[in-house]
Amino acid sequence: MQTLSHRQLQSLIHVSNVINSSLDIDTIIDSIMVQTVSVIDAAGGGVLFIYDPKQDLLIPKSDSNFKSDILTVRLKPGESMTGLAFTAQKCLIFHNRTEVEKATATLSESNHKLMDQSIPTLPYSSICAPILLKGECIGVITLDSFDPLLHFIPEDINLLTAIAHQAAVALEKANLYHEQEQTVRQLEYLNNTISKQNEMLSQSVDIHNRLAALVLYGEGLDSIISYLYDTTGHTVLLFDDLGELISHTYKNTLSDDELLTIRDKAQESLRTPGTVRSFLEINMNEENQCITILPIGAKASLFGTLIIVSAKKMREIDIAALEHACTVISLELVKDQAIFDAQEKINGELIEGLFSGKMDGTILQKAKQMDFDPLGDYLTVIIRVDEMDNTHKRNSIIRHLVQLANRVFLKNSLNGIAVRNHDQIVVLLTYQQKVSPTYAHHQVKELVAKFRQEIHIKNWGTTVSIGIGRIHSSLLKVTKSLHEAAKCLQFLHSFGRKNQVISYKELGVQRLLLQNSEEELIDFINEFLGPLFEYDQSRKGELLPSLFAYLDYNQNAKEAAEAIHIHTNTLMYRLKRIEDILSTDLSDSQQFLNIHLAVSLYPFLKEKLTQHGS
Repeated sequence: MQTLSHRQLQSLIHVSNVINSSLDIDTIIDSIMVQTVSVIDAAGGGVLFIYDPKQDLLIPKSDSNFKSDILTVRLKPGESMTGLAFTAQKCLIFHNRTEVEKATATLSESNHKLMDQSIPTLPYSSICAPILLKGECIGVITLDSFDPLLHFIPEDINLLTAIAHQAAVALEKANLYHEQEQTVRQLEYLNNTISKQNEMLSQSVDIHNRLAALVLYGEGLDSIISYLYDTTGHTVLLFDDLGELISHTYKNTLSDDELLTIRDKAQESLRTPGTVRSFLEINMNEENQCITILPIGAKASLFGTLIIVSAKKMREIDIAALEHACTVISLELVKDQAIFDAQEKINGELIEGLFSGKMDGTILQKAKQMDFDPLGDYLTVIIRVDEMDNTHKRNSIIRHLVQLANRVFLKNSLNGIAVRNHDQIVVLLTYQQKVSPTYAHHQVKELVAKFRQEIHIKNWGTTVSIGIGRIHSSLLKVTKSLHEAAKCLQFLHSFGRKNQVISYKELGVQRLLLQNSEEELIDFINEFLGPLFEYDQSRKGELLPSLFAYLDYNQNAKEAAEAIHIHTNTLMYRLKRIEDILSTDLSDSQQFLNIHLAVSLYPFLKEKLTQHGS
């Protein structure tokens, strides 16, 4: 979902205030139609249909700029543009007259005649938004453009969908009020109860207006959640789409385990098909607590979950007020995401420039704005996302990883940025004072370990591979660190390694894997170890492990023998056999170097060597 512009946000609040200013259903329906047409530029007219389940028909209840004949139309689900939106239960745009003609071709003969009598000309484009209440479609708002120069655009979907959501809440509230009025007429002794209900409804409208004011004045999520706490007197929790607690107010403090239980049960309940809001009972501290769960955003792409913890089940009228809050919170979350995306774009342009190595004036100016010292020491970490359980939440997970990287890496003596670069995260670190390469490498390795531990704790269903470049002096040389970190990831990718960390400093001889072809490296290993492979394959296979142990322990025969549980003399005998088989002398520095290189490369090409028959 894209961000509503400030103008659209003001329009939504205006429409919401108007349709919530009355409790009369007919007045609300007329207000919805008039206000909607007035705030969407391309709309030349429109009709609000309400679904009658007994007749299984969509009945027009209000129109704007149409002749009265339109109110006699009766549409079946799936019939024309309105019926298609009802069936799809999502907002549909018919971009041009061709699409409009195709959709209206499904009209019955009588309805087609009524449509022709009601409108000046066939629309040049149309947009239809379903009114959804508790998982069911109760009606459709249809807008038409009769101006060939004005067409509905994708941004109109956001505003019309938000208006439709407000309409659903207003209609539900009006129906509640209507039912109460009938009860008053039938049972006079309930008059006092109905008066209280009216007072509650007015309070609901006031709550909505207060929330809207908080957004307009930029108070933020914490102020909204605090206001809900002051209004309800209950614990209020706001989780994002990945289940992270992003804002809260406690009446009674909750433990981490209790928060986790509430979150998991809430997410499970919202996964149930057709569920719009949920109510649960949980035993906490030997007391039953009622949990009211309200989704933030549309079902298909939730931004998060609003949860109220109370001693008793909340009243419907209070929940209606909270649903107002959910709309406001969703707009605030969209705004926060837009700010994050804008900052990411700025940071991303700097990283792209540094990757290219073209240090022009624009790049240097951006670096200066971020307080990067042109003569400072720089080190780069690149984080690649390996796999995800929730692929449909890829963007959200990567955004959270960027935020986590900023929290973990940028502290103490470190400054810099963490920014998304396609499906990778680039962390550019700069030191505020001179440090040794060894210290820098050790410190970053510790931070990387902490970063991976945080990911494991979060349980987002993803793993990452991390490459670490070396520290280099001056911003002009930061490209070198970037490419070193990229080569580390290339190394891991080439050999199918995932969920691992490697630094360019640690690559050592393995850098040869990045400089030579796979075929050349296999030939090199076979040239110096091939006879040993053949010998071990035809016998017990003891010589190759013995050689590996000898080299791993820096030619310390005693330690190597202990590591593989044999006597030192046995190891020395095996080493002599290896020299005979390979026709080499391990005491010869040149021959030893070749053997050592082949052994170092072997683990990375072991499977390939097997396929080649070695």
